[in-house]
Amino acid sequence: MVSYTDSITVNIKKLEVAKMAIEKAVGMIAHAIAKSEFIVNRKGKREKDHIYWLLNIRPNPNETATDFWIEAIRRLLLDEECVICYVGNHLYIADSFTVNNSVMVPETYSNVTIISNDNTIKLQRGFTSNEIIHLRSRNKKIIGFLEKVLNIYNSTISAMCAAKKTSSIPRYTLDVEGSMPVIHTKDKEGKPKVVTIDQYKSDIKKLLESDEIEVLTNSSGLKVSQLQAQTNVSSEDIVKLANEIMVECAFAFDIPKAVFLGEITEKADSTNEFITYAVGWIVELLNDSLNAKLVGEEDYLKGEMIWIDMSKYKHVDIIESAANLDKLRSIGFNFDEVREMAGWESLNTEFSKQRVITKNYTNDLGGEKSGKENADIKNLEGGGDPVVSQLWVKQ
Repeated sequence: MVSYTDSITVNIKKLEVAKMAIEKAVGMIAHAIAKSEFIVNRKGKREKDHIYWLLNIRPNPNETATDFWIEAIRRLLLDEECVICYVGNHLYIADSFTVNNSVMVPETYSNVTIISNDNTIKLQRGFTSNEIIHLRSRNKKIIGFLEKVLNIYNSTISAMCAAKKTSSIPRYTLDVEGSMPVIHTKDKEGKPKVVTIDQYKSDIKKLLESDEIEVLTNSSGLKVSQLQAQTNVSSEDIVKLANEIMVECAFAFDIPKAVFLGEITEKADSTNEFITYAVGWIVELLNDSLNAKLVGEEDYLKGEMIWIDMSKYKHVDIIESAANLDKLRSIGFNFDEVREMAGWESLNTEFSKQRVITKNYTNDLGGEKSGKENADIKNLEGGGDPVVSQLWVKQ
């Protein structure tokens, strides 16, 4: 039978490990987003304008973009939603708000409150859904894991209350040697008397409940001792429990077990799996939300867009990646684009912006190229963006 002490010990350890596991999972995902670059494409080219500044450097006067996105993703994962409002050409995370849900018309938001540096500001104006970036999480596994942690917390509180109630009532044992139907003792005046075991236990109980100082004489072979609460939880049990919670947390947040526990064999593969399963859906959510609210339908259909470049999250060793970088150069990437992928600054020279393509990618078998082929190559030579799909960003 598990004692209250064992139950409390185990549950407290569960809560400690679960809290650490949740913080680790949220931190891994949030930092991956914060370390990435939000790309602004206008008229087929990357632009660094005010929107780029807000998304990558400083969304508002009191926060860096890194802090901003870490907090935004944290709320999205733990609170299941995050509301970002565009006020005074700046982005702010709403700490509280009231939303009027609608189906056929845009939702409206009121009572929007922003907290910055311990100062609370309640915005006097209302917003429509077109003015608000409302991120919502539909990950039922995360919700289920958080609910399980809450149940552990409630169980711990119940066990602690029961243990307190139990511990407030002292319990004792009366050890009797062999078969002893009667007990020889003395009364208050010191005269010998004979009592049964039940009578003796009753005398002990009265003595323990009394506030007066009394002395109870024991017969030979009798021993009265108080029961002490003991725990049977070993350190091995705690380690096993911690590992189980870590694995369950990794599963809830779609983080590969090897990545979460640090059991990494192939770093590149593990990073790709982490981005694909744990971060990919958030990237998609941000891409859709930012394009819908900051770009708009008309400009988006003209080719303007905002998208998240996850390549900046990965560490690039230029020596190990030299062959791959050279391959990119041969299919039309210019030097500036290759340098940016490696984490270096662009040269922004006429030479660094030139594009070349190797002959085996031109379908040149000794004959004349078609008009379309010549046009494609001319576009590359003219400095236009290479024919690179955005799909790799949306993985």
